[in-house]
Amino acid sequence: MKSQLDIKSILEWIKNPKNKVVSKFIFIFTLGLLLMSLSKMFSDTNYKHAKNDSKELQQIPRQSIENLSYENRLEKQLSELLGQVEGVGDVNVMIVLEDETLIEPAFNVIDTEKTSEEKDNEGGVRTIVEKQRNQQMVLLRKNGEEEAMVLKKTAPRIKGILIIADGASSSKIKEKIIKSTATLLDIPTYRISVLAK
Repeated sequence: MKSQLDIKSILEWIKNPKNKVVSKFIFIFTLGLLLMSLSKMFSDTNYKHAKNDSKELQQIPRQSIENLSYENRLEKQLSELLGQVEGVGDVNVMIVLEDETLIEPAFNVIDTEKTSEEKDNEGGVRTIVEKQRNQQMVLLRKNGEEEAMVLKKTAPRIKGILIIADGASSSKIKEKIIKSTATLLDIPTYRISVLAK
C-alpha cells in the first residue's frame, strides 16, 4: 500500500513539479542513462559479431587471392561463384591459358636525325642521313625501390576450361554452368567442358 502511495506521489511530482529546473535535470539524466544502456547493449552484440567474423577470417588460408597467379585466381573465383548456384554443388575448375600476361612498359623515346651533304671533285652531291633512336624505360620510385611504369597489361587468352561439379549430371545444370562461364569469361562455349563428379 505504501509503495503504491510512493509511486503515485512520484507520478504526481512528475506531472506538476515544484522546481522545473530540477525536474528537467532528472529527466535528462534518466534519458542519458537509458541511451547509455541501449548503446552498451548494441555494442556488445556488434563486438560478438566482429569476434565471429574475425574467427571466420582466421580460418581462411593465409595466402590471399592477390598473391595467386592470374590462372589460379580465375579458377578460385569461378569455382566459388559456380558453387553458389543452386544444384551445382561442389565444384573444381581448371583453366588453361594460351600465353602469359603481357606487360607493356613506358619508354622515353628520343629520335634524332642528322642530314649532311658531301660534294665530290666531279660535282656530284651525296646526301647522308643519320638517324638515331634512344629509348629509356620510365622508372617510378616507390618506397625507395624503382619499378617500371606500366602502360598496359594484357591478360592472357583462355585456351580451355574444365569444370567438374556434383550437379553436372543434370543437363539443365550443365547448361547453366556452360552459359554462365562463357558469359563471365567472354569465351566461346566450345572451350568449356563440364563433367559430373
